[in-house]
Amino acid sequence: MSSTDNQKFDVKAFALELREDIEKNRIRLPTLPNISLEALIIINDADSSMADLENIIAKDTSMAARLVRYANSPLYMGINNVSSVKAAITRIGLDAVKNAILSLAMRDVFSSTRKSIEKRMESLWKHSVSVASKATVLAEHFPHLNPDEAMLAGLIHDIGTIPILLKASDQPLLLDKEENLDKVVEVLHMNVGSFMLKHWNFEPPLVEVAAVHDKLDREPPSDEVDYVDIIQVANVLSRHGTQHRYGDLDLEKVPAFKRVGPDLISQVLQQTGEEGTEQNISTVLD
Repeated sequence: MSSTDNQKFDVKAFALELREDIEKNRIRLPTLPNISLEALIIINDADSSMADLENIIAKDTSMAARLVRYANSPLYMGINNVSSVKAAITRIGLDAVKNAILSLAMRDVFSSTRKSIEKRMESLWKHSVSVASKATVLAEHFPHLNPDEAMLAGLIHDIGTIPILLKASDQPLLLDKEENLDKVVEVLHMNVGSFMLKHWNFEPPLVEVAAVHDKLDREPPSDEVDYVDIIQVANVLSRHGTQHRYGDLDLEKVPAFKRVGPDLISQVLQQTGEEGTEQNISTVLD
């Protein structure tokens, strides 16, 4: 028997250390790709032009190709496919390009070369895409919500899990006991996610999604369906029928389900099956 078999991992101590890392700004955060950061600077600069943005994106052939794929996806499908960055930006629209670039950048954020957490990171990405696909379809039925932003919200709702996994990758005792790691993730990922998105200067509605998406009994600020409602519904639907704690949840007891509407939710389930929106979005983002 190895020495690690006789040791017991201190979940509480790990959680306290992670909280301290956050408070003292020493947490290991994944970074957005440089090309994404450069593009966001251009987008946020009132003196910049579409040509400036086109030139930045064209420098990265991978991002350029993904943006063209994004513009040709069912979200924006026109009569003819576009084949250039300029045409893709024109079709998406300058206001929506920011969400598109951030969504495309997320695939790199959810990647890891650490073998100890590679499988979990891939599982986290697949779940995030599933939530994003459902959120996108739901948002299309609410004129005050933006489907692009709903998709991004779905992709980043669990992003706080990533720094936890990175820290856990150095803790064999934690990785060997998945129930302990699950417990740490459940307790801390919303706080960590909120911290990350504030650090990246994300818009407040997206920060709110990361901060409260698992608080199913939350008191919404108004009667109007918001992005948190959309993500809560999409998140629970994505877990339904699995071993997750939401797997056998009584949907009628979730306030967000009542707010969004059961008829619409049934429609979304039909649209986001294996051959529907989820597959399309996964193809665009990968």
